[in-house]
Amino acid sequence: MKFISILSILILFVLLLMNYQDTAGVTVLSSKIAQILHVSPLSVTLNMAVYILILFLLGQISAICFFAPLYLSLKEKYKAYKRELEKDSISNQTSASKIAVLENKITVLEKALDEALKGKN
Repeated sequence: MKFISILSILILFVLLLMNYQDTAGVTVLSSKIAQILHVSPLSVTLNMAVYILILFLLGQISAICFFAPLYLSLKEKYKAYKRELEKDSISNQTSASKIAVLENKITVLEKALDEALKGKN
């Protein structure tokens, strides 16, 4: 993932350097629509490097807005899964300690039974 990010930024810088001297005209409001709305048409002339940078930033923002809900959902699921694993490990530890206590009790009872049987003989 990091490689793709670094590569895309390098490509962006190359495109910015290659197109720094060029300009691009962008029509914001065409003459026909402006005539219908009774306003003057609007077009903007931008440096091509600025135009590429704006498109890149808009692409990044749209990707973040598109994937943010998925990321947040997966993050919540991960936290819930982690809590479940912690609960399971705690219950396993308590079960293991209960088993150890029961084994100790069995050992004590076996010794007591052996002593009781030796005392009768």
